[in-house]
Amino acid sequence: MTETTIELAKRRLEELVSFFGINAEASVRESEDGLELEIASTPATPRLIGHRGETLRALEFLVNQMVKHADAGAPRVLVDVAGYRKARRAALEDLARETARRVIESGQEEELKPMNPAERRIVHMALREIPEVSTESRGEDRSRRIVVLPKAA
Repeated sequence: MTETTIELAKRRLEELVSFFGINAEASVRESEDGLELEIASTPATPRLIGHRGETLRALEFLVNQMVKHADAGAPRVLVDVAGYRKARRAALEDLARETARRVIESGQEEELKPMNPAERRIVHMALREIPEVSTESRGEDRSRRIVVLPKAA
């Protein structure tokens, strides 16, 4: 990854955030998943994250589009604000394990609330490690949700 691609991604995110009237600097880190940009906590953090992370996902989408337009070979850009994504991942993994525990105890399937594709993937991956349960997605579009099922003994 070139330095110009890193600087472009950082600059574009900071410009987008400025449309919210926020003057924030993004930190940059390269990882195996791509280029990670993070904005530290600010008084405007809730506005940047949005309802259930919708604004954050939109910012990430826009930054990726702008970077890919300038450099088609650029890696994926991941955007986070105040550690929201990391905390959300941990909360979803905890929810998945707790749901699996209840399903194993009761022998009854349990349906989770609707989630976006990235969140569903986190839950599926977390439960892949528990052999007593399986998962499937049901529903369409915004009402798509995960169902945790007990495996037959």
